[in-house]
Amino acid sequence: MQDFLVYVVEESLNGRAGEIRAKTIAMDVYGGTMSEMARRENVVRVDAGRLRRKLAEYYTGDGRDEGTVFDLPKGGYAPKISIRSPETTQLDTPARGTNAHSWPGPFIGFAGVFIFLCVVAAFALISTKREVPSSLPVDGLSRDGRSAIFDASPMRLQAVNLANSGRDLIFPALEPARLNAALTIFKGAIDSDENYFGGHAGAAQVAATIALVTPDADPTGDMLRYADTQASRAIELAPETGWSQSAKAWVEFTKGNWPEAMEFSYRARRLAPNDVHVLEFVSLILLYSGEFEKVVEISEDALSKIDLDRGYVFQNAMGSAKFHLKDFEGAVSAFEQVTEKGGPVGPVSVAYLMAAHQMLGNEREAQALSDKLTQEWPDSQVDMLFQRLFANPRYGEELGEAMKDANWSPKVNE
Repeated sequence: MQDFLVYVVEESLNGRAGEIRAKTIAMDVYGGTMSEMARRENVVRVDAGRLRRKLAEYYTGDGRDEGTVFDLPKGGYAPKISIRSPETTQLDTPARGTNAHSWPGPFIGFAGVFIFLCVVAAFALISTKREVPSSLPVDGLSRDGRSAIFDASPMRLQAVNLANSGRDLIFPALEPARLNAALTIFKGAIDSDENYFGGHAGAAQVAATIALVTPDADPTGDMLRYADTQASRAIELAPETGWSQSAKAWVEFTKGNWPEAMEFSYRARRLAPNDVHVLEFVSLILLYSGEFEKVVEISEDALSKIDLDRGYVFQNAMGSAKFHLKDFEGAVSAFEQVTEKGGPVGPVSVAYLMAAHQMLGNEREAQALSDKLTQEWPDSQVDMLFQRLFANPRYGEELGEAMKDANWSPKVNE
């Protein structure tokens, strides 16, 4: 999102505000092949909403005294840049028909540099404020805690910030470019401070996920061995943290060690009951182990205690669990709520939503979702993935049958 903000401001200052589109952001910021652009554009739209919320949060909190205010108005991607009057906290709103980011002639050079530096400085502050319940410390650290870390080692604080930003990139987990980007960030955290557990825990989770979702991957291959090494290092450095325990749980799950995965999962939840990222991995492990009632229980418990302003994967897991519990209306409702709140959307959630509609007899909705799954994720072999993920393959087969009833056809390898 930092790159997102810097990009749209630079484009505006260079006179190309009217040319900023989801497609241009997808190509220039997110990258990828042309065949991936449709999916990238969806990510751009979701991240634009997240960026708006972070900016609004910043300017009503730590940035309330900032003289320069950046906004991303709904309906487009061109930023609005306003200057607050030094005498008041009110915005000097530009006259109708003018652009808040436009300055005449010779002043643009200085203004451009000034605004760009303001973007970096402002967003550096914003990036430390993850979208977690406002009543809880950010990632278990208060503002004083972060100041203390900075005083001891700025590199440690950089590692903390990098690792925490990487956690938001892991899901949806079936996008290789996204996973590779997350792994790069976690490796950067390790490079910044090898003794910070979060870099190792995050790297373990991403590497194990890559090994898990890669078709025909060697279960004892290099990526999984790397994940195992990183998870063990995280446990060595910080065994008392839910993140380390959930990373170890995910690696054991990927290796097929179900009892160990469950043991580490329950311990992770006990250690960090309000860490939404820990709950994401714990709920997925419980889901694929067939503990559907437990998934619903811990998800509903978290939702009753944590005020979320976006959707998370543990809510998708709850929708999946409700599908297997034959609560198809509850499944549809759960997935739709996650989507409405800007949560992760990918072929897995679309497949479950399609199957739930099919079981409810909503054939038109199921068919529409079947078409979207085929068009937007043509290479996703979700039916085979489901059969690999579940401890009892029967659950994956049941889901696959409902998908086929909705006229979805799995890709046939040539």
